[in-house]
Amino acid sequence: MKKFTFLLLAFFALIACKDKTADTKREATDTKETEKTMSVDYAIAKNAGIEEWNKVKEVHFTFNVERNGSIMCSRQWKWQPKTEKVSLVSKGDTVVYNRSEKLDSLTVSTDRAFINDVYWLLPYFKTQWDEGANISFPNDQTMQVQYTGDGGYTPGDRYDLTFDKNKRITSWDYYPAGSDQPAMTTSFENYQTVNDILIALDHKTPDGSTNIFFTDVEIFKE
Repeated sequence: MKKFTFLLLAFFALIACKDKTADTKREATDTKETEKTMSVDYAIAKNAGIEEWNKVKEVHFTFNVERNGSIMCSRQWKWQPKTEKVSLVSKGDTVVYNRSEKLDSLTVSTDRAFINDVYWLLPYFKTQWDEGANISFPNDQTMQVQYTGDGGYTPGDRYDLTFDKNKRITSWDYYPAGSDQPAMTTSFENYQTVNDILIALDHKTPDGSTNIFFTDVEIFKE
C-alpha cells in the first residue's frame, strides 16, 4: 500500500512539473506573440511613455524657434490634459481657454498654435490620439502619418518620421497638403526623460540655420 501511495504521489508530482513547464513555455510564447502583434507606431509611443500618460495632470513647456542665432518665436504653455484647460503666455499677453468649449476667433488662433507646438512635443502620442491619421510604413525605418481631409487645422498634411532600432524618432519630413516635396526636415535630438515621458528638446534643420526647441518642460502627475 505504501509503495502504491509513493508511486501515485510521484506520478502527480511529474504531472505538476510538466504542467509548470508547459505554463512557462506558454507564457514565453504569449509574450513573443504580443511583441509580434504590437503595432510599430504603438511600440514607438510606448517607448516614449504613453502608458504613463493617464497619470499626467499638467504639462508646462515653452516652444521656441531660433533662426540664424535669433529667437523668432517663444510661446509658454500650461496644459491640463484631463480638463483640456490651456493657458498661453506670449509677448507679454496671456490667453486662457478650454479646448472642450466653443472657441472664438482669438482662441481658435491660439489653439492652432497649441496644436502645432504639442505636435512637436509629442508626435509619437499624437499618432495614437488623432482621428483621421492614417499610418503606414514605406520601409522598416519610416513611419508615414497621412491626415485625411475630414478635420483638424491642416487636413491633408503628411509627416514621414524616421526611427531607429530602439523605436526612437530621429528625424521627420513635413509635407503640406498637396505637396510631393517636404517643406521642412528636422532632427529629433537631445532627448530627455521628464517624469517618465520622453521628449526630444531640439529639432534642427540639416543646414543648422533653424532650431525648434523646448525649454522649461515640466510634467506633473496625480
